[in-house]
Amino acid sequence: MTEDDNSTGSEPYPASVRRRSVLKGVAAASGVGLAGVGLAQQDGPVAIRLDGDTAGWMVPDDAGDPVGEGPNPTLTLQPGREYEVTWENVDGQPHNFAVVDGDDETLLSSEIIEEQGATQTVEFTASEEMAEYLCDVHPVSMRGDVEIGGGAGTATPAGGGQAARFFQRGTEVGVQVVAEGMTAPTDFEDHPELDFYYVTDQTGELWTVDPDEGLSEEPVLNVSDRMVELGTYNGQYGDPESEYDERGLLGVELHPEFPDDQRLFLHYSRPPNEETPEDWSHVEVVSSFEVSEDGTTVDGDSEQVLLSFQKPQYNHDSGPMAFGPDGYLYVPMGDGGGANDDMYGHVDDWYDQNAGGNGQDVTENLLGDVHRIDVDGGDGDRPYGIPEDNPFAGDSEGLDEIYAYGFRNPYGISFDSQGNCFVADAGQNLFEEADVVERGGNYGWNVKEGTHCFSTENAADPEAITDCPDTEPDEAPYDGSELIDPIVEYPHTYQGQNVGIVIIGGHRYENDVIGGLQGKYVFGEWTKDPSRNEPMGRILAATPPEGFDGEGGGTPAADDGDATAGNASAGNATGGDAATVADGVADDNATDGNVTGGKTAPQEPEIEGEEVVPRDELWEMEELVVQGGEDGTLSQFVRMFGRNEEGEIFVLANQLGRLLRAPDSETGYLFKLVPPEEGEELPAIPDPLPGEEPEETAVGDDAAGNETAGNMTAGNETDDAAGN
Repeated sequence: MTEDDNSTGSEPYPASVRRRSVLKGVAAASGVGLAGVGLAQQDGPVAIRLDGDTAGWMVPDDAGDPVGEGPNPTLTLQPGREYEVTWENVDGQPHNFAVVDGDDETLLSSEIIEEQGATQTVEFTASEEMAEYLCDVHPVSMRGDVEIGGGAGTATPAGGGQAARFFQRGTEVGVQVVAEGMTAPTDFEDHPELDFYYVTDQTGELWTVDPDEGLSEEPVLNVSDRMVELGTYNGQYGDPESEYDERGLLGVELHPEFPDDQRLFLHYSRPPNEETPEDWSHVEVVSSFEVSEDGTTVDGDSEQVLLSFQKPQYNHDSGPMAFGPDGYLYVPMGDGGGANDDMYGHVDDWYDQNAGGNGQDVTENLLGDVHRIDVDGGDGDRPYGIPEDNPFAGDSEGLDEIYAYGFRNPYGISFDSQGNCFVADAGQNLFEEADVVERGGNYGWNVKEGTHCFSTENAADPEAITDCPDTEPDEAPYDGSELIDPIVEYPHTYQGQNVGIVIIGGHRYENDVIGGLQGKYVFGEWTKDPSRNEPMGRILAATPPEGFDGEGGGTPAADDGDATAGNASAGNATGGDAATVADGVADDNATDGNVTGGKTAPQEPEIEGEEVVPRDELWEMEELVVQGGEDGTLSQFVRMFGRNEEGEIFVLANQLGRLLRAPDSETGYLFKLVPPEEGEELPAIPDPLPGEEPEETAVGDDAAGNETAGNMTAGNETDDAAGN
């Protein structure tokens, strides 16, 4: 989940920010404004009242008689007239009020305040060059238009039409509650030899889930006493007041040859050890444990640590692992954390235009990569073997374990029945992505964020750098290969509306029960609330292009060609009764209007807007419509996806984004996607949420901030998400 850098005040933020013009489709205001809202003609300055929230500039309830509501109402001002903007900090995040001209040069900028409930008044005289108002700390989500002339000094609606959707509504689904009572579920595992599922909880518990009876009374293993203490930050990065953490128990896999090989593998966060550099955060480990033949007992004393990742910052820890069809274990790991991939613990790389970073480095550490190891082998001092066709295995200058690189916070890995490897990579300020991962592939970070050039100096400006390279160096350990663009990309904001802040990786749907979903890559968005307070996650899907399944996958198949080897957990190939993906499946799903479980969903009006991602180069994306959900959404924090041996897809979710507000809460759920007519009533959302005081929160519909859930930075970062 994927939460960082983008977000909460744990990093220094600039007193003012000068940037070039922001890509309008990403950063433009919503176009919804006010008429007479908080603006009253008087002898003195015209009074304007706003509420400052990371999600956008909001219209307070007592501002007047609004014709329209925010976020980010257009302000229509008269040149030469004096104005007095009084705004309140409503979310306790660092904000200020600034005005820029058409070249994005700052005309005025107030001091930053971060105390919740504090107010600030800014007086100025309107001038012709004023173009936009914004918050310097959150210049993407908190940005609105200034129109000079055409009124008596009132804020007026800039539009009034239907708000644009980045994701059009697609296949309709229902959900059934399979288990409840967890805190923050992070991974799911199924195996053909078991009649239950494993589910990990971020707080350290490994649960079993009976498909009919639900959650076990007690966890089969609890590693909380081995984990780093959540909410306690070592080193220089992390805000104890944020109530947010990405560390914990993050992944589970059974050995694909279970029960012949009775090992279970966990990924979790340990405290610093004697090898941890001073002021670094913690250690991410992958360990094996012995389990009983029926899988119901795990021997905690049998732990063997296979991989250790020294982490300079607390975030970007990745999550699930996956056994591939080749029998090897694939282990993603984030770039080390913080923001921009350029903080302490982030080494220099070949790309001099940006500082950092671990994503492009392949010689110094194992951060920002997907790794592939042989858990059945041993190599000298290593308790695992190295597949001989790993791209840097042997005498290469690169590190043996690396399978692919150029990742920021890979969160969610899976294999389909064709052997294709899918990895979602949580973005920073502007874009989220998912990739089909190939051996030796370079996926661009921190040269790029998605398909766009990335700037460590101006992370919120997609036009800060426009001439980044499309290839890596043609000099060892690199080979001049192209940087591989994603199959899925979406912005944090679209036409002033929040879209999302952290992508959650998923699975191909390889069952035939839900009409219109076969063959699609089902993934999610942690929440579209950039403050990480509201459970506004969504379930999404992407349709592969014609011929994709005929081209083979990015992951080598086992020698015997068995693409279903291993289990179908967090990303493993589906076996047994699962329907395979036929070449024609995508065509069946791509009908106009989208098939919805046997019927066609009503078409939404086509809304024209500036193209902010290259849709013609990406898989066709849609938002699944959850039957009975508010506005067709799940109304949960979407934390991860799972898939069982039958190819059915499960959603791991909870209702609390800032976990440490109520670490003993039991708002975690395991849902199964079903046809809409089989769906159950969705769980009610507590009001207030656990650990919160009652308060009114205005969150824009589909508008994005510049944080990805999962990382904690105030300024130029997107939280990386539910655990990422």
